[in-house]
Amino acid sequence: MIQRKIFRFGVLAMIFLMPLCVVAQKGEKIQTVVIDAGHGGGDAGALGRKTTEKKLNLAVALKLGAYIEENLPDVKVVYTRKTDKFVELSERAAIANRNNADVFISIHCNSTEGTTGAKGVETYVMGETKNEANLRVAMTENSAILLEENTDAYDNFDPNSTEAYILFSLSQSVYQKQSLKLADKVQRQLVERVGRNDRGVQQAGFLVLWKTSMPSILVELGFINNLNEEQFLLSEHGQSQMALALYRAFEEYKREFEAENHQEDGQQPTKPEKKPAEEVKEPELANNSNGTIYFSVQISSSKHKLPTDDWSFRKAKEVEVHVAHGGLYRYTSGRFPTKEAATARLSEMKAAGFADAFVVAFVNGERVPIHQAEEELRKMME
Repeated sequence: MIQRKIFRFGVLAMIFLMPLCVVAQKGEKIQTVVIDAGHGGGDAGALGRKTTEKKLNLAVALKLGAYIEENLPDVKVVYTRKTDKFVELSERAAIANRNNADVFISIHCNSTEGTTGAKGVETYVMGETKNEANLRVAMTENSAILLEENTDAYDNFDPNSTEAYILFSLSQSVYQKQSLKLADKVQRQLVERVGRNDRGVQQAGFLVLWKTSMPSILVELGFINNLNEEQFLLSEHGQSQMALALYRAFEEYKREFEAENHQEDGQQPTKPEKKPAEEVKEPELANNSNGTIYFSVQISSSKHKLPTDDWSFRKAKEVEVHVAHGGLYRYTSGRFPTKEAATARLSEMKAAGFADAFVVAFVNGERVPIHQAEEELRKMME
């Protein structure tokens, strides 16, 4: 029972500390895309009769990147791997975040147990795992962490635990709407242009998408244990067709995004000059009864620094900005001596329109899980 509770705290802490980001600001372009070929190295992924998932993923990923580089020279293409090597799931997301990517595309192939009749393509975004089929896919892809030596980045997440996914599903990306737009375009291109069977746009808890700070999708190109689909994906023609479909979807998403975020004359709208936000890498000690421990409410975060008096914070109180790991800026409201007091502010912030706000905690200037701060308070009171 104790281990079960520890696990619950670990997953909840993982959710509380996930890097929430505000949507891209007006006037921005799609400048960088990260293409992730799933699996690699000692992680072969799903197995077909003639090939492995890791090989097909890489072949399509490289072709997709080549199409983008050739036809969209203003877009920087970054690969999580260009060779047959193993890359940890957390590192794949970190690569996207370090490169300030605007889009993240993870490429995979599906498989089933005991039957070869399943066929078709499906595109996933980070979200609630609503059925057993989606849960199975997420468990299969997340099982790659079992090959990693250090799993600290996942806060003891068990990829084989159904309970883990129930809690994990609470962490939905604030880029979900944009991710769904891209996923819809990918699915349409694969079905209408390439003629693949349509299994739809789905949601599930994928670790590789969890920490990405941009619109992100995971594409299942087909079932490698279906002989016909394996043969198609193994062929040069099939790989080119799939990569071209992904390229068309990306190009359409980029074109529509930039049209929506630019003025009709093609010029970026002029932004009013605002005073820069004060960076706080380590928050000062709270001036409260406990001194070094306080609770706050995170209202948003962004990879672009905003002033604390920005128009988007006009309904917030006592806004502070903190520099988080990975170059993100987190915005909080207030400092409180107890979680209960912070929860009262949380209700205010949600009522003010900050629907994704949540309570956070600091101990000695460091962001920590809620339960850790409460334990520190309990010790101080003994």
